Amino acid sequence: MNHLQTIRNDGGFTLIEAVMAGAVLAITMLGVAGFQGSSLAKNAQSKDTTVVTNFGVEMLERIQSNRQRVLDYHNIDTTASTPCPQTADKRQALADCQQWRAALIASNISGVRGTVSAILSDPAPTLGVPSLNRSNVVITVTWNTSAGSGTSMQSKTMTFRTVVAPE
Repeated sequence: MNHLQTIRNDGGFTLIEAVMAGAVLAITMLGVAGFQGSSLAKNAQSKDTTVVTNFGVEMLERIQSNRQRVLDYHNIDTTASTPCPQTADKRQALADCQQWRAALIASNISGVRGTVSAILSDPAPTLGVPSLNRSNVVITVTWNTSAGSGTSMQSKTMTFRTVVAPE
């Protein structure tokens, strides 16, 4: 057999195969990059949710520790011009409100707002019905979060409810 007549089969890649493999790799990498951006946005939203949860629970704990004066916390609104109780007999509620408001502002969460509602839930003892002097407390924290890859914002709300009774 003549040396020139031998069919060569080196088993290598052709240029077309290399270009196709590169195209498949590029498309795959673009998909992964898209997931990474979405993942980063979801991580930021999760961080905000965690921080907001901590703020809500913190205020609940503050109110629980001052349970004899729970109604002093009614109508706290961290975005109002006077968000905190302003009378001298509500000093603990005032201090708690100011610290909570400062922490919310310092968090740099977009549009964050905290409100507290504390309403006596038991009937008044003057009606002849025994009262446990319990109060329903509702803490609401709202904030804005990015709605996704665009620039639009979405409002989120987290509500914490409890019943507080003096010891």
